Amino acid sequence: MTTDLLSVIANLRIYVGYLGEKDQYGWWKSSFFTTSSDAFLSPLFSRTKILAQVNGVTRAASILHDEHIGVGHVYHLFRLPEELEQRLHQELKDPKTTSTIPNTLTEDIAIKHLEVFSTLYEKDDIGPVRIGSISDLYKIEAWRIVTGSYLQAFYNQKQIYPYFS
Repeated sequence: MTTDLLSVIANLRIYVGYLGEKDQYGWWKSSFFTTSSDAFLSPLFSRTKILAQVNGVTRAASILHDEHIGVGHVYHLFRLPEELEQRLHQELKDPKTTSTIPNTLTEDIAIKHLEVFSTLYEKDDIGPVRIGSISDLYKIEAWRIVTGSYLQAFYNQKQIYPYFS
């Protein structure tokens, strides 16, 4: 697995996680990327604030995804195989990765990031959508499709839960 893939998944967690929060599209009830959260987290996690924010939003988003997809031999952006989770954790601790994230996220910044990375997703799906097999978790093109599916859902004010099984 390449660092590029880890960077892609880390960025998707950040931007999709941010967009799904209650102040943006309201898919989950968290607010880890707000200014008030930043003021709270910065003194506690001065060097790993992004990691703390991503861990929080990942937990909130994974609950919702798991409710709709189920758990077992399925994975999604917010719950991956343990080995991948551990490598992703290390990636999010790397200043080279976190230095590319704006200090203040906005909807426009997050949407633009998804637009740049995504593969056009023309389906108007809602709910759980199977993207591919578990081996596809390790392919950047599969994550482009995941990105496109989230982007389409945000555009259409619908909820989608892309997964691999």
